[in-house]
Amino acid sequence: MSGKPEAIRERWLQARELGSMAGLRILVLVATAFGRAPVHVLLRVIVFYYALFAREAMRACRDYRARMGLRRGFWACYAQLLRFAQCATDRWFFVRGRSDLVEIHTHGNEYLVAARASGRGAVLLGAHLGSFEAMHAAGQREGLVINVVGYFRNAARINRLLASFGGGVQTRLVEIEPGDINFMLRLRECIERGEFVALLADRTVAGASESVSFLGAPARFPTGAYVLAAALRCPVYITFGLFHAPRRYDLYCEPFADPVSVPRSDRARALCEHAQRFADRLGAYCRLAPDNWFNFYDFWSTDA
Repeated sequence: MSGKPEAIRERWLQARELGSMAGLRILVLVATAFGRAPVHVLLRVIVFYYALFAREAMRACRDYRARMGLRRGFWACYAQLLRFAQCATDRWFFVRGRSDLVEIHTHGNEYLVAARASGRGAVLLGAHLGSFEAMHAAGQREGLVINVVGYFRNAARINRLLASFGGGVQTRLVEIEPGDINFMLRLRECIERGEFVALLADRTVAGASESVSFLGAPARFPTGAYVLAAALRCPVYITFGLFHAPRRYDLYCEPFADPVSVPRSDRARALCEHAQRFADRLGAYCRLAPDNWFNFYDFWSTDA
């Protein structure tokens, strides 16, 4: 990946989604008519075709697997792409409230239950590792209100499609709008109501970032989540939903900080330390489910 970081971020924000609405609808119709197992079989064919031509994704997959000390051949990378596709299509079943189709095992769920009972609200930090939707579905079962913060413009098709079919789990999306002065106020209101604010903290899309060590090499991680958490003055937890074929999800939650401290006198150092702590924990969870890493681009590029 080449070019200035600002230009790369803008291209990402403006990128059109891959695939067509017709193709997405076919997958949803197959899932609706025949269930989870048949659609996962269909994915094997779709992903094989994709893997033959997705050079950048395959190259990024091989790079990640090399850093993890894993096999890097075509079939190993194909299996990782397939795992991503399986988690992505399982999102449909979670949105429909059909978490009964999978086995969900929770680890550290007591932290979220206690946070809800306290009425304080909290920030949840995740990553493009496994399935955040599985964690969200489990949270809904516990009566947790989760507001997902992010850029959704380049995922508009799939979000519209899921919304059009309705379902048992309603995701609250809070769109990041650069320069919107009401953005922080909306999030503060969520926290004051005792709700959860969820962010993915592994991709640098816009705003500040720091270069930290991740899986043995420098990589840029965003720092905006820690500035946000410090301003909201609420507990912060790390959450991951790791998928193990054919139907098991292990959901993890662990405390990160209460609250996050970002002193003005040493702001840069504090943000770098928070980003490094998150990268360290992310690396540890990668080793629990290596094929759940779903960042299929040059993650270690200094321009990414």
